[in-house]
Amino acid sequence: MVEREVAFRMFAREFNDSSFNLQSNSTINGDQDVYSPNFLISPTGLKVNRVFVVGVITETDILTDQKGGDKELWRGRISDPTGAFTVYAGSYQPEASLFLANVKVPSYVMALGKVRSYEPGDGSIYLSLRLEEINYVEEAIRDRWIVDTAEMTLKRLEAFEKFFSSDNIDGKLMDRVISCDVTKDFAGGMYLSLDYYHLGIEYYDSLKQDVKKALCSIRCSDKKDDFVDYEHTVLSMLESLADGTGFDYQDYIKRTVSANIPPNIADSTLKSLLAKGYIYEPKAGIFKVVR
Repeated sequence: MVEREVAFRMFAREFNDSSFNLQSNSTINGDQDVYSPNFLISPTGLKVNRVFVVGVITETDILTDQKGGDKELWRGRISDPTGAFTVYAGSYQPEASLFLANVKVPSYVMALGKVRSYEPGDGSIYLSLRLEEINYVEEAIRDRWIVDTAEMTLKRLEAFEKFFSSDNIDGKLMDRVISCDVTKDFAGGMYLSLDYYHLGIEYYDSLKQDVKKALCSIRCSDKKDDFVDYEHTVLSMLESLADGTGFDYQDYIKRTVSANIPPNIADSTLKSLLAKGYIYEPKAGIFKVVR
């Protein structure tokens, strides 16, 4: 039984920037070993055969006229904050095909797929994932994937930063890679990437900025969660103040400031509670809690 390769997390930007296909190993007789997987070497040295993605599925379409037939082929796009993955599923992936045929767009999904590349002969390369699994997930799972993927990507980028900042520029490439204090497994991928892509530090700085933007994209979600916490805190405060006569807006702001709630947040929270019907304004500037 052939073991499946580990599925790695990587952002769409890095995936689509990759173009180095490491072909399958050959047998002792020189014949191609059909059970030996092909790998994609990414610019940050990731050696990947399968990819685990969580993002928003933004579109799907069927590429054949034989819906439900042996040659049925579906295509989809799954976006993360840095770009989009192109995914495919055909008759040999019936569950994934059925999902793409009925998925609600847009939705948060997780997908597991094997790397596929197409080179039309003009020097370009088109990368995609052949789906093995795809399912709906919650936004929190997408956010967790971004954090984990960012952490792994930044760790690889740190190794490249050490490489480019090193004063040792005359030694053998592998020796320079090893001097960056990387693991033996990662050293091979890093060596292959540097030897193939010949990218400068500018590229890695650009990729790092995209990773930071991806993290910033979920901080907005964190702010939403904090805002809900403020609503709960403020409502509890107002309930304790309620004496039947209501409370004055200025007194409310003073009380929230003393509770370390910024005035702009206090004002926005009050308006939100008002809109949701938790409080009401019997007269201008005076508010009461709905009981």
